[in-house]
Amino acid sequence: MPRMILNHGRYFTGENFELVEGAVVIDDGRIVSIGVKDGDRPDDVEIDLKGASVIPGLMDAHCHLIYRDVADPYDIELRKSIAEATIDAVFNASTLLDCGFTTVRDVGSRGNIGVEVRNAINRGDVRGPRVQPAGRILSAPGGLADFHPSHIFEGRQYPYGLGVQVVGPHEARAEVRRQLKDGVDWIKVGVSGTGFNPLCPAERNGLSEAEFEAVMNEARLQGVPVAAHAESAEAVRAAARLGAQTIEHGIYIDEASVSDMVLNGVTLSPTLSMYRAFAVRGGEMGIPAVIVDQHKRTHARHAESVRLAFESGVPIVAGGDAGLTHFPQGNCAEEAVSYVEIVGMSSRESLRTLTVNVARLLGILDDVGTIDVGKRADLVVIDGDPLGDLSLLQRADLRRYVLLDGEIVAGTAALN
Repeated sequence: MPRMILNHGRYFTGENFELVEGAVVIDDGRIVSIGVKDGDRPDDVEIDLKGASVIPGLMDAHCHLIYRDVADPYDIELRKSIAEATIDAVFNASTLLDCGFTTVRDVGSRGNIGVEVRNAINRGDVRGPRVQPAGRILSAPGGLADFHPSHIFEGRQYPYGLGVQVVGPHEARAEVRRQLKDGVDWIKVGVSGTGFNPLCPAERNGLSEAEFEAVMNEARLQGVPVAAHAESAEAVRAAARLGAQTIEHGIYIDEASVSDMVLNGVTLSPTLSMYRAFAVRGGEMGIPAVIVDQHKRTHARHAESVRLAFESGVPIVAGGDAGLTHFPQGNCAEEAVSYVEIVGMSSRESLRTLTVNVARLLGILDDVGTIDVGKRADLVVIDGDPLGDLSLLQRADLRRYVLLDGEIVAGTAALN
């Protein structure tokens, strides 16, 4: 495989995105030099970037690959068959790559779709980013992922749902082991409700303390990280105290829980922009009014919680939770913009939530997440200065190239 030389570019290097101009040399998928060409070889492939900016490949820490143009839980679980959901996941993986996302964490899927899409990408059967998947969301009857009225299934579990209902610590532990057998990289657990489920609002708790502790203890024993959906104050406190690797959403964070988050190294994945989009444009985009109203009610508190966590030193990662009618797949870059506009981050701090912070969370920072010598060449080449205006990351017309492992896989220039 010939070396690739990206020349006449502006490279945002290291964890602090220090600007280096000149050339980047890529050999066997890895960056071997930055700033200088390091000599020429007859078979080098050289690309003139003409002053374009180069940043690390983007990362989405809260993705559901099966979400494609869905408005409510009915769309996710009942309108679409498992076969259609699988096709949606393959389509979305390709879309995310086109949008510059080279790594995603899939935090909940029907069946074992996230795992199988990861495996298919790794085999080269389909195109897509690196994927670290969870399986079905561990929930409780009447909890986060129990979406439908009891009379629909007459008390029986729906086997093709986004969630799996566990009752008691023994079932909770068994489900963790079952999912590990099936190849997950993460355990996703619903500790509270959500505004997306009209039957279980954000303030309502899901799993009992004993059930959640069983999940955390089994995950710790097996060495698998946990993503805890926690919106209620009690759920956030429990996830912070028990040391879940991430708290998803975190609407009702308080001083006590944020102290435990710092103490136990818990990362926050707020999905603030998607939740704001529910409140601001959900109604006109077909989201049911009951869901829109729930998010209008909680948005200000959510923003306050994210601000408190950030100012207290809690690591923040950007997650899109995308694929709904009002927030399509690939919109996770809007999350970084919301951190500047609402939370008070600098552009540099916010860009870390899309790159460095996610790579550190996923345990792959030695390989990806920054532009550094020795790392894999997961890169996005865009026109303009992303640190001057993060909204440029959402502009498909400015995205010249997307590289995964040193190979050009997308971008406007790649199509010409």
